[in-house]
Amino acid sequence: MDDEIGNYRTDPAELDELLNEYDLDAELEREFEALSKALVQLEIRYQALINSRRFMTDGAK
Repeated sequence: MDDEIGNYRTDPAELDELLNEYDLDAELEREFEALSKALVQLEIRYQALINSRRFMTDGAK
């Protein structure tokens, strides 16, 4: 019975390798950073459009 339990026991080195390979926290962090960067770029474009519209409206007077 001890041999059967030993067969199903996870090797610590193998466990570390799997955790590094499937590190969901790191993957989620990278995804969040990409989304955050895209949001900042969108905000910059939005502000540029608002400023252009304001300039065009004020310039027409």
